[in-house]
This record gives sequence, structure tokens and C-alpha cells, in this order.
Amino acid sequence: MKKNVLILEDEKVQSKKIEMLINSVSEGICSYPVNTYSEAMKILDVTPISFFCIDIDLGNDSEKKDGLDFARYIRSKSEYEFTPIIYITSVSSRLEEALSTTHCYAYIKKPYSDEEIKETAKKMLRMPSAEPLKIDINGVNGIRIHMEINKIAFIESYKHDLVLHTEKGIQVTKSYSLKSIARLLPDYFIRCHNSYIINRRYISGYDMRNQIISLSGYSEKIPVGRKYHNTVLSLFYSKEKD
Repeated sequence: MKKNVLILEDEKVQSKKIEMLINSVSEGICSYPVNTYSEAMKILDVTPISFFCIDIDLGNDSEKKDGLDFARYIRSKSEYEFTPIIYITSVSSRLEEALSTTHCYAYIKKPYSDEEIKETAKKMLRMPSAEPLKIDINGVNGIRIHMEINKIAFIESYKHDLVLHTEKGIQVTKSYSLKSIARLLPDYFIRCHNSYIINRRYISGYDMRNQIISLSGYSEKIPVGRKYHNTVLSLFYSKEKD
């Protein structure tokens, strides 16, 4: 399985160079070079990341967000609490802050050599991957449901059951309400209707006229309840805006 690397560097020439160097280390790497905080957030919404390469100072970011802002956001997410971060920076005065507040695994000072980038990337690849978050709940007929949470695309309340729609089919439980199962889910799941919770990483489109969501890989159209419309709309546009 390929390891996805997000490279946040505001200088486009440098980000491409870092991408080339990291990709040269292994064929099992897929790099995502971006130049702004908002671009990084869009990648994070749809792609699970194995490690991050972050420039602390994003001098060209119009949002006035820097690499530390992005790293703090990463660490606020349970799925990225321990994901390796490499800082690449010329701002040595901020390294102490970066090390103490975001628990980075390595840092490289500019100007750097090609070998420094490649050797550090090799170390990151050798680190064991964090275990994906899993859910373990009671199914029907005494069957226990144990699966990776990120494989759940959406959860539907149907009569007295909850139906979990996953990449490998459906699972059914009678032991939870949507409200109670939501407490077990990370924050990339959102309530969009009184009868539905969706994994926002599967969202492929939102039909505002008919208020239905399309999910990648699924033919079902998920309705959006009136009181959830603004939440879904703001989420969709935050992914689409530059």
C-alpha cells in the first residue's frame, strides 16, 4: 500500500523539488505538494496522510496561516495525533515552539542538501504506521461488528435499526441511535439529516436545488435535512474554494 505524503511549502519550486526527492526514495510513496494552508486542508479532507512535510513560514499565504497553524490542526484530529511531521524551515527561532507544541519527529534547516531530505524521508517510511481507528459494537443475532471507522461511508437510521454502509457491504445494529453512535465517531463524520450520518471524506457533490449529497463509490443519494443545510453547505464550499 502506498504511503501518502503531504508537502506544505509556499515556494512552488521548493515544493516540487521536495516532492521529487521524497518520491525518489521509494515507489511506495504518493506525494501531494501544496503551497497554502487552504490547499493543504482540502487534501486532508479527502486523502489519508501517512506523514507530513511542513514549512513553518508560509510567507505567501493570503490567509495569514503558517505551517504551525496547520500542524496544530493536524494534532487536534484523533487520526493524526501521532502521524509523523517533518519541519523544513529557515526560521530557527520557531523550532522550539514547533517541537514543544506539535511533537514533530524531525526537522531540517534551510538551506538543506538533497541527501538530508531523502535520509529523513527514509526514516519516516521505516516508522510503523499508526493503527487505523476501529469501531467495535454489537450487531444483530449476537454478531460483533469490528471494523475500521474510515471504511464507513454513511450510517442510516431505518425503522429500529442502524445500517452502516461500508466499502465491503452493510452491517446492521440495533444497539445504538444515531446520536449515541455519533459519540464513537471522529469529527470527519457529520449529521446531515435526522436519519443520516455521513463520512465527509466520501462526499463527491452536493445538489443544492434538491438538497441531496452524492458519495464517491455509492449510487445512493443522501438527503440533507433543512436544519443541516447550512452546515453541509459551508463544508462543501470550504472544500471547493481556493
